[in-house]
Amino acid sequence: MNYHQLLKQNKNIRYLWTGQVISEIGDWLNNIAVLAMAISFAGAGREGLALAVYALARHVPLFVFGPIAGVIADRFDRRRLMIAADLTRAAFALCFLFANAWNSLTMIYIVGAFIFCASSFFNAAKRAAIPNLTQNTDELVTANSLTASTTAATIAVGSALGGIAATFLGRDFVFILNTATFLLSAELIRRVVYKKSQAPSLKSQVSSLKSQVPNPSIPQSPISQSLNPSIPQSLNPKSLFGILSRVFTEFREGLSYVKNINLLFAVFIVAAGWGLGNGAARATYSLFGSRLGTETMKGFVDKPSEFGISVLFVAMGLGGVLGAPLARRVSSSVNQEILGRRMGRSIFFDGCGLAVFSFIPSLWVAAFVLILREVNFLIWWTAQQTLIMSRTDDKLAGRVFASYETLTTLTMVGSMLLCGAAADKYGIEPVALCGGIIIALSGLTWFLLRRGKTSYRT
Repeated sequence: MNYHQLLKQNKNIRYLWTGQVISEIGDWLNNIAVLAMAISFAGAGREGLALAVYALARHVPLFVFGPIAGVIADRFDRRRLMIAADLTRAAFALCFLFANAWNSLTMIYIVGAFIFCASSFFNAAKRAAIPNLTQNTDELVTANSLTASTTAATIAVGSALGGIAATFLGRDFVFILNTATFLLSAELIRRVVYKKSQAPSLKSQVSSLKSQVPNPSIPQSPISQSLNPSIPQSLNPKSLFGILSRVFTEFREGLSYVKNINLLFAVFIVAAGWGLGNGAARATYSLFGSRLGTETMKGFVDKPSEFGISVLFVAMGLGGVLGAPLARRVSSSVNQEILGRRMGRSIFFDGCGLAVFSFIPSLWVAAFVLILREVNFLIWWTAQQTLIMSRTDDKLAGRVFASYETLTTLTMVGSMLLCGAAADKYGIEPVALCGGIIIALSGLTWFLLRRGKTSYRT
């Protein structure tokens, strides 16, 4: 099944995808303007730390609210949750206007944090909803590939438009346009028809709490306990303590589910290593773009720093667009063992690509290397997401994906903070090189963890 067939036959995926296109283009329009604004406000010698703190402010909410988002995505209407998140993000996106007017780094950090609080709920609901909106494995693989390729395409389009808009129309225009894209996304997602049986109503959830208390006379395995979580009889659902206890109890059950499936456990371990290495890339990409843009385009464009950042992000998006069809082709109609091997190899080459990038002195050559790296990234990301979805029970899909987001976010933001400070002190080249080595080692770790496993059903 190709993308056209999926979008033509499945109107729910079509609405969800269109909303993704609109909101993500707005995100990347906004991102270029905010990154350049942060570098400008920070001043010379403090850019790395400023960008790292901004990244921390954006990603820590994914870690803090990830567990809650996963549980809510499993308990409430996922469509309504995505709409509420979009409306919330629209309101906060306007606040970047105040940050620009006040020349305030602190305001940039605060607004970014609140937007990503809402994004944690949107992401958990969206990923958990995709398997419910597809009819078979072929549709699921195609939908995953489409999601990845769309993200890559919106990076390219949004970053290109962001550089142009910030240069010629101003940052305030970009921030207003980003707000409008969230509103359009909410309207499109409102049209998605979601089966009530897959997203129980609040009334049915409350009435089902008692039925979920297991019979103490019937022994349960760890897996069955995770699929049918027990409710402490002393729990008072009306109290704040009771609600929080329920949330974190169910999140732990999601982690327990992952621990009891060797394949998922290996995927999560490798993803944590990738997060550590990719933190170095996230901390230095904008700095590379700003410096290489200034060195290459000074005298040719009015704002070479913003131009350089835009070029590198466009390259990333273009690589994703080119890599998505290849990723879909190599991930379709193959068994999980082959997917696993391809994922491990691609993660290794992903790290090698980052290491090579760290040595390149030219903006255009650096952009070319990023294109190749993103082509490779799409291969392992599509394989990984397909492996997770194919081995996860829908009852815990929100919690499993929230656990994944939480783990990768925790490792990545911790790495970004350290790498941002290290880049100011030691330079961006050695920091990016170390990140590439860590990612390459994570790819090799996959084969060590799966060595001797004869079945991918474990």
